[in-house]
Amino acid sequence: MLPKWDKSYSVHNNKIDQQHKKLFELAAKVEYILDKPVYKDKIKILLTEFFNYMRYHFNDEEKYMLTIKYPYFEEHCKIHKEITQSMIELIQNIKTTNDLKEKLYLMVKKWLLEHILYEDMKVEKWRIGALSSEDGTDISFEEVKEEENDELAIYFYTCQCLGKIHDVPFGIHKKIQDSNAKFRCKKCNCIIGFLKQG
Repeated sequence: MLPKWDKSYSVHNNKIDQQHKKLFELAAKVEYILDKPVYKDKIKILLTEFFNYMRYHFNDEEKYMLTIKYPYFEEHCKIHKEITQSMIELIQNIKTTNDLKEKLYLMVKKWLLEHILYEDMKVEKWRIGALSSEDGTDISFEEVKEEENDELAIYFYTCQCLGKIHDVPFGIHKKIQDSNAKFRCKKCNCIIGFLKQG
């Protein structure tokens, strides 16, 4: 059974989280049809939807990684290309309906969800590791109920590192704005300052 979306999989970027949730939903559709009698055309429609959404998501995720200057960007992009190529090969080598269902399920399980649960969590772990609170302790990004207008907002902060941008979740941004809390970049040890809302 494939895992369901859980807040522990959050990368604390609402846009990316929403896309991950959609990918989990598409994965659940693939799992649902696995042992059901389904026409080949219906599977092809699902495969096309999955493929197109996955490419759209990878594009956004790569822009995000560039924005925060993720140091393992090239390696992560290589994995995206491998996943995309595997999907293309799957589409090109369809033999039977059952073959297609099984291969699609294995691909969703092996590539996509494992990628989100492992590789994307590495990006989040790196991002969290780049900030500390004013007293030097590590920060945690606890879930804070976001206001309607802030649901998809992204908050960018800068420090003294050349070209470095910190993507700060709503909860931390709110603490900085409401209570003048201070957070530091772990690399340059300077207090981060608000740059813009994305």
